[in-house]
Amino acid sequence: LSFPWKSALDAKSESNRPAEIFENSRISCKRSTMTRRKLLICWAALQAGSTMITCLLLLLTTSQPGNQVAAGIVPPPWSDPATNPCASMSGGWQLLYWTPLKKCFKIFTLGYPCPDTMELSPTPSNAKRKDLPAAECRCPPGTALSPLTSSVCHKLYERGPCQRTEYFHPLPDQARRTGNRWGTCKRPLQCVDGMIFWPRDNKCYARHRRGPCSRGKLLVRNEEGLAECRCEDAGELALYYSPAEDSCHEHYTKGPCSTPGHIFMPGGRCDCQQHLPQYYVPQQMCFELDTPGPCPPGHIFRIPDNTEVATGGSLQLFPRAKCLCKEGYVPWADGNCYRLYTRGPCGANEFLVNATSCVHNFCGKSRLYFPAEDSCYRIGSQGPCSLYQVVIFDFTARPSLDGISFNGMCGCAGVLTNLDQHCSGLGSDTDKEQNICESTPGMVESNGQCHKLYTRGPCGAGQWLQPLKTHSQTNTETLAYASRAKCVCRPGYTPTEADQRGQSNCSARSVSLARWLLDIFG
Repeated sequence: LSFPWKSALDAKSESNRPAEIFENSRISCKRSTMTRRKLLICWAALQAGSTMITCLLLLLTTSQPGNQVAAGIVPPPWSDPATNPCASMSGGWQLLYWTPLKKCFKIFTLGYPCPDTMELSPTPSNAKRKDLPAAECRCPPGTALSPLTSSVCHKLYERGPCQRTEYFHPLPDQARRTGNRWGTCKRPLQCVDGMIFWPRDNKCYARHRRGPCSRGKLLVRNEEGLAECRCEDAGELALYYSPAEDSCHEHYTKGPCSTPGHIFMPGGRCDCQQHLPQYYVPQQMCFELDTPGPCPPGHIFRIPDNTEVATGGSLQLFPRAKCLCKEGYVPWADGNCYRLYTRGPCGANEFLVNATSCVHNFCGKSRLYFPAEDSCYRIGSQGPCSLYQVVIFDFTARPSLDGISFNGMCGCAGVLTNLDQHCSGLGSDTDKEQNICESTPGMVESNGQCHKLYTRGPCGAGQWLQPLKTHSQTNTETLAYASRAKCVCRPGYTPTEADQRGQSNCSARSVSLARWLLDIFG
């Protein structure tokens, strides 16, 4: 019997046969590729010193179904025996073939067969040239070559081959063009008195403070006139030395103290005294200033700007620190402080606009709020910003602590795409990189934190940050970006003597008069 529908099915099957053959061939080729890949991974693991069990685990790994891709170890370029004959030896991943001597040397060996200050490194792969040697001599990380010396690598940001008071600065993109890093001699930027220029980030930090240093070291000026992080029980750092931990710390900070409520005092001891501004009466403990200390969330432990005469007929020369709302935060009824233009204590899809009000987020997801204009602008647009600037996120907010900020700022367009948060300056010096904070109008960076001008910021009581200016013959211009602002007395305040931390403060005229009367009449 013959059925018409059977003939149709046979014809359809014959028409699909080429596609099935192609699919089976593709699957077979894919399986063959996966097998070769597993064998290559196993061989690489054995060369790296792995055990046979590791190889078996790698071989048991099967390809993932669907469109998922199986993970694997990608061997480095110098593991190819065709370009690096040493790769076929035991532990070949750690060996490089040196063509002039026709010998194998351990990778990153300092000195022989290279010059004393250079190391043996793999030659970067080049698609245009296949005849490159497997190894070359390069400067180790943190060092660079100088045209003043021959085949000698010098440490960056130190004196190196430069004259006194100069430091060795890396040249940008030299390693990409020449295969090695090069440097040049530069003079440090000028900082205000009591500050030292740190060339690694082009910023000024206070002397005898931790600044950019690691824990246990303080910033000083070395014999070459350059900044250096150091700790020693001699000279200018002897007053900051802690024999218990063989480290140096700022006075009146937590420092090396492990007892709760104690701070590091002059003389290298941990203690707490009632007459100190750091003393917190409710807990009868001492806390470091300008830290959260004993305060509720959103507060900071610091001396108030409005210093007043103490009660009880006595004058409080060093007023006590209090728990105050952080800059840009407002108090709420629950006793905490919340950052403006974040959700804070508000409901869903709302943000905080003042100490009493929450508003609906009328900006949406792609726009940010500018309080001065009371309007929203799209991220990346020019909005209310000046020429060459665009609307960006408020990068001073910390979402993990403050929540998402709906506040908009103006900044360089490169901020939106540059992950390291740096953008190039405009004008003739296009290669000079600027910090986002410094490139934002009305903002200045100090000790790694961003502050608004004409606010207290890192300054003492009664002071605010004022932009530094230098007078030229033609006009007044802002100083170099390492010294953009300084702490000065607010209008109506006068300077006072430095406190125990060596930080200068300013007080209102009434307080200054009371202190003067106390000095005269006792």
